[in-house]
Amino acid sequence: MDLLEWQRQLPCHGPLLEIGVFEGRYFSILARASEEFGDRLIGIDTFQWIGEQTVRDNIASLDHGQIRLIKKASREFTAKDLLVELAAPARFVSVDGSHEAEDVLHDLELAEELISDCGIIAADDFLNPLALGVNEAINKFFLKPRRVTSFAYIANKLFLCRPALVQELRDFVEGAACNDTVEPRSEGFRAQAAKGRHFVESNMWGQKFLLIP
Repeated sequence: MDLLEWQRQLPCHGPLLEIGVFEGRYFSILARASEEFGDRLIGIDTFQWIGEQTVRDNIASLDHGQIRLIKKASREFTAKDLLVELAAPARFVSVDGSHEAEDVLHDLELAEELISDCGIIAADDFLNPLALGVNEAINKFFLKPRRVTSFAYIANKLFLCRPALVQELRDFVEGAACNDTVEPRSEGFRAQAAKGRHFVESNMWGQKFLLIP
């Protein structure tokens, strides 16, 4: 929510995309963020675990007319296909669909192509031992030179952006955690940071990123 607020203040407008909607909880946060400027929001899901109508019911009060759910597997799309649906580069892409390695790799490569210069990617379940395919995919993804890089790991999600924004976003996230008095993870971050930077930063794929686990 803080990162979406950062985009609002820039301002960084544009469509948002979630791959893997499930019950629609994360999608509802994106819906609220998209409403102020009438940004388009696309959700892609097979709806095999939670029915499409259930999701529609869950987000009905948030539908501002620019929300679309698509019942397909993300692997059926190319970046070109999704750019047609989005109508512009995306400012936020949530990757939380299939957790099989090849599917996640495909979704990350889609997201890399789709995000705008101020865009953010949230990759769910990184470092989750119950979703090892995600870890495999992210490591495979960074075996090649990329146009996105990591800037923070927060509560099970790895956040990526264009390299030009890494320092700005790391500083922003750290500031948000230091000033937050509600989220227990923020308190934990402050306690760890007081012990030394190596407790709240990590290096991987040639990039330093912030840790708020």
